[in-house]
Amino acid sequence: MLFGTGLKPLDFEKSAKMVDLDQEQLLLSNALRLSGCPFLGLDIGLAARISSYGLLGYAMMTAADLRSGLQIPITLPALLGTYFSLSLVVDGEKVQLRADHCRAPKELEPILTELCLGSFKTIMSDMVGSSFELVQACFRYESFEGASEAYRDAFGCEVQFEYSCSMIVFDTAALDICLPLANSLCHRKTLELCQHQNRDLVSNREWLEKLRTFLALNLKEPPAFDALAQQMHCSSRTLRRQLDGQHTSYRQQLDELRFAKAKALLSSESGTIDQIAEQVGFSDGAALRRAFRRWCGLSPKVFRS
Repeated sequence: MLFGTGLKPLDFEKSAKMVDLDQEQLLLSNALRLSGCPFLGLDIGLAARISSYGLLGYAMMTAADLRSGLQIPITLPALLGTYFSLSLVVDGEKVQLRADHCRAPKELEPILTELCLGSFKTIMSDMVGSSFELVQACFRYESFEGASEAYRDAFGCEVQFEYSCSMIVFDTAALDICLPLANSLCHRKTLELCQHQNRDLVSNREWLEKLRTFLALNLKEPPAFDALAQQMHCSSRTLRRQLDGQHTSYRQQLDELRFAKAKALLSSESGTIDQIAEQVGFSDGAALRRAFRRWCGLSPKVFRS
């Protein structure tokens, strides 16, 4: 399950541990392969109760009505952690909850769509306090063996593949359903916390992405910590504090980037181990082999094979 991710079982016991997008996508690919279940995303998505989303879920539950509750994850996408651009489109008597522009490899779009739309079906059921009825579910990708029946059973409605975008459709009147757990005071306070967290996440991600971009361009000769601080327009002390605040470090970021590039080069079968070592900033192949074993427990040769 953890193959190639650089993660260890103990990492999942650390509340501050962050899983990056590459690691998450590898986990999903491994899970699909090992489970033998082509509809794994449906199983996980439908099982994801609204409480799984913490403060975000609580803000949705305590909203006045379904319309207000659904707008929250759409306007705070960083907290939701979705790969899609979400929107709520009212079209006469029907409303579409759309999941557009999947930001992941094409082969992962089905499982990610299942996770996203399946979880929203469960979330809406939790919000209204009863099973939520859908009119239609549409998917951008082609159908595959068993998909039509499995999707109909999961979403409880007509399904359509090769559509212009992926979405679930329900009656517009449902948007005005008063939520049984509505609480204006709790909702307002929780929503303020969610908005603050979303701003912090966006700001931190942009800052970290800038740092990672600079490191990625200089993997052959990584900058010293002080030089990196200068590039980030801050003191070394401030840089260390910023990294600590995001539960990471210079070494961890450098390792993640080296690991990702080494995997890409090994997968493309381009160059010898020594040549790849040079590309990712190691003195020789032996140094890369030691680091690669530390990252994922495998040698570069075994990973390549």
